[in-house]
Amino acid sequence: MNYETIQRKIEKLAIRAGEKILHADTDALQDVTITTKSSRRDLVTSMDLEIQRMLMTELKKLIPECRFLCEESIPEMADAMITDTDSITGGSSITDGICFIIDPIDGTANFVHGNRHSCTSVAMTADGETQIGVIYDPYRDELFSARKGCGCFLNGEKLPVFDASMKNEITVFGTAPYDDTTNGPTFRLAQNLYELSADVRRTGSAALDCCWTACGRFGLYAELSLSAWDFAAGQLIAEETGCIVTTIDGQPLTFEGKPSILCGRPAAVGEFRAAADGWRV
Repeated sequence: MNYETIQRKIEKLAIRAGEKILHADTDALQDVTITTKSSRRDLVTSMDLEIQRMLMTELKKLIPECRFLCEESIPEMADAMITDTDSITGGSSITDGICFIIDPIDGTANFVHGNRHSCTSVAMTADGETQIGVIYDPYRDELFSARKGCGCFLNGEKLPVFDASMKNEITVFGTAPYDDTTNGPTFRLAQNLYELSADVRRTGSAALDCCWTACGRFGLYAELSLSAWDFAAGQLIAEETGCIVTTIDGQPLTFEGKPSILCGRPAAVGEFRAAADGWRV
């Protein structure tokens, strides 16, 4: 199996997804239906479903034996030869063979409200290890793409491996909007980040937070609860530029459950952990 060939195919599919996002955003958002899932903040649109269906269909053609771990639930698709057994509901099941981890629109709330900061995220795992990560931001026409051990590229240009401390960098945090139990700790985290860094941001896209940390726009990213589709591609992209990516308390990230995330340069991660000693999620 040629991972480079698969990577190029995923890149093309991510750009196709981005074209759909831009078309809906500029011409047809009034035709996009919006519903809620677990809470009023947990949105899904008809465009999420359309993009995920397209990605699953094309990736199944590429690797017929693959399985999927996706944000959205889509019924069995007989026309695409995708059955219920092709979809994985728990990250612990990603141990054998090829699995694609898909977030069709990361930053759905941004998309719905016209904030123009969303992306499509696709990761490919082989026997439980992430081998490919591709994230495309259609609004900036930025394609982040990484293959394990081969570095990360932004629009074809290889991103450098470098280190940086927090004090002169902007940091970013996520609010884990689907889990209200994290509200208090999240904003204590935000204050901690603000006091340690030049300033702090909240963007609404975990995948792009990882990418922007990877390319140096942010010095550190932290969030208290994420799903695998939020971080799988972004983790590899960041790690391929020399970032450390773990849970807040330094444990390895897993695809099971909803772990916290800390993503940043070694110096920044060290500074955060030293300052936050004794503070745990």
